Amino acid sequence: MDILAEINGLELIRGGIAVPAGELLTVTEGDTVRVHMTVDYRGPAVDGAIWTAIGWTVIFFEEKFAVRLPVHFDASAEFVTYDITCDVPIVNVPWTGMILYGDLFDIYAKIMEVPGPDIFTPTYKNIIKITRVGEFQNFDIVSYEKV
Repeated sequence: MDILAEINGLELIRGGIAVPAGELLTVTEGDTVRVHMTVDYRGPAVDGAIWTAIGWTVIFFEEKFAVRLPVHFDASAEFVTYDITCDVPIVNVPWTGMILYGDLFDIYAKIMEVPGPDIFTPTYKNIIKITRVGEFQNFDIVSYEKV
């Protein structure tokens, strides 16, 4: 059984913003981060799960938001690419923890509950920024007239 996994994009569901893996995505409490992943698999048919987690890397990875997604891989003698999408809700934000560790979070995913050890994507560091308030941008006067 051979598996190669990676995260290839992040998307903010409420707001429709999408960024490639490794780039910063800003969210607020109540948003959902949609994580796009790919994995190449060959081997016998197997059922397992994808665990996607957002948190801080301190001494170890401290998960604050996580989701388990059941997954099935079909039997194949050749590598087959699977596109996997996992939605991670941003709820119960650890505001006090952010005082210690900051507002930038890391993300990783793993394939688990399959024969052998878990298969991990790289951990992308400091790519999810959680804010308490909305953000403004592009504020400008667009025209004016005599009335």
